[in-house]
Amino acid sequence: MTRGPRMGGGPMMAMHGGAKAKNFKSTLMRLVRFSSDYWIQLIFIFLLAIAGTIFSIFSPRLLGDITSKIFEGAMMMAMGVPGASIDMGYVSQMLLIMLALYIASSAFTYFQSFLMAGVAQKITYTFRRMITEKISKVPLKYYDSEPFGDILSRITNDVDTIANSLQQSVTSVVTSVTTVIGILIMMLLINVPMTMISLISLPVSLILIGSIVKVGQNFFRQRAAKLGELNGMIEENFGAHSIVKAFNAETRSIEKFDKLSDSLTETTWKAEFISGMMMPIISFISNLSYVAVVVLGGYLVVDGKIRVGDIQSFIQYTRNFSQPINQTAQIANVLQSTVAAAERVFEFLDESEEPKETTNPATLDQVEGSVTFENVSFGYSPDNVFIQQLNIDVKPGQR
Repeated sequence: MTRGPRMGGGPMMAMHGGAKAKNFKSTLMRLVRFSSDYWIQLIFIFLLAIAGTIFSIFSPRLLGDITSKIFEGAMMMAMGVPGASIDMGYVSQMLLIMLALYIASSAFTYFQSFLMAGVAQKITYTFRRMITEKISKVPLKYYDSEPFGDILSRITNDVDTIANSLQQSVTSVVTSVTTVIGILIMMLLINVPMTMISLISLPVSLILIGSIVKVGQNFFRQRAAKLGELNGMIEENFGAHSIVKAFNAETRSIEKFDKLSDSLTETTWKAEFISGMMMPIISFISNLSYVAVVVLGGYLVVDGKIRVGDIQSFIQYTRNFSQPINQTAQIANVLQSTVAAAERVFEFLDESEEPKETTNPATLDQVEGSVTFENVSFGYSPDNVFIQQLNIDVKPGQR
């Protein structure tokens, strides 16, 4: 028999808790720690990515040597030097070396992509397994206070966003860093003044990328939240379609959907607009640097300080040097969406759980078969008590 006033005691009244990962850096570091079980595989993947990038870095230098050899032979022939010719044996040898480098680079890139796809799927599986286990542990009041569509969005959309980012962006960071370092070394070996001009664009680009990422992160977080809210509204209306029709609430539901959809559209537009500014700005800065390098390189060739093939290699390195910077801008966009999705997933995993049942339950020696509730109140939260002052007295055998 239960006596006295009660209000949904125990787990039902636990407040909606759990750590909220709202900080970009802390959420990113938590995602990195979450992947710690696969560090050995990731390190091997990174080594493959570095090796593939290094092989591709040497190719422009070899191509420049080929160009210089052809140009020198052609100039000597044009000047009428006796016995002058183009050393096709040297050219053929360099071309074979370049072919071998390209094949090796492609092979390393293929294997690192293949292995990274497997790691990304394993991490995704771990996320979904943890979410599935968590679903049965959170209190019922969580499902009463959170739209089911939003929970479904965390399990599907947000986890898929994390998986796609891991598969496509992690190795890109490694290859971008390796490319920048390798190209910088090759550029310094060709000509230091030209390298200094090219490097002017680097700090400017990094400052702009950091500023844009900081502004855009808030919009990406809002977009993830609004998408979950819209999914929740759609799921609830379709799941309770008969109730919506019974209360003649179709118009109100449509108006609510339009409002949420417009809000999501506006937030998405702002997020994409901010992130879309990166590429044009970075490309403009890179083009200015490219023009300066071409002008200085032409002067140095005329002055006889570098070869024609050197300026060709340097121009190609300059173009390749801007690619990892542009790629970093793209990765920054993806990273914003990934962290916003990871925040929502970790929020769910951090929700307070239903307390475990006692290991020593009370034993009733004599059971009369009567049940009495006196002044019982129940609710999932203090401000949402839907059973108040309930009194029931069930006699033995009574139905």
